Amino acid sequence: MGPNPKIRKEFFDSTRSSPFPDEVLERVLSLLKSHKDRSAVSLVCKDWYNAESWSRAHVFIGNCYSVSPEIVARRFPRVKSVTLKGKPRFSDFNLVPENWGADVHPWLVVFAAKYPFLEELRLKRMAVSDESLEFLAINFPNFKVLSLLSCDGFSTDGLAAIATHCK
Repeated sequence: MGPNPKIRKEFFDSTRSSPFPDEVLERVLSLLKSHKDRSAVSLVCKDWYNAESWSRAHVFIGNCYSVSPEIVARRFPRVKSVTLKGKPRFSDFNLVPENWGADVHPWLVVFAAKYPFLEELRLKRMAVSDESLEFLAINFPNFKVLSLLSCDGFSTDGLAAIATHCK
């Protein structure tokens, strides 16, 4: 026995691919904490993709070379927290040449334009200069959390800028 066409018409709008109102989607998505689960949900349909895009507050980027900061900012317009990983794991054992890459500054320039409300930045194995830390401290007035795990290139001057300008 097939679905009743009258019932289907009630639940589906011809311009939407999802039978749920936006408020329901936002509520469901707010309950998902895992970035993998949120990514899986965004594959259901275009409405869910858009709702997940607008409701995501945290972005995890496991490889800074896999996507550009412009694409991240366009895909997720309301992010308040970013986790960004740079150099490969074997760089922890001095197997990567000096100045190899993974510079955070281009990311910060895009984030300053698109995410002035950014509150949290977690960096792992990224090249972070004192100028980048000062830029971060000045351009993000609501900034609260900075995590630098296995990062290099900065000194106490950059950390002083963070301590001076941030909460």
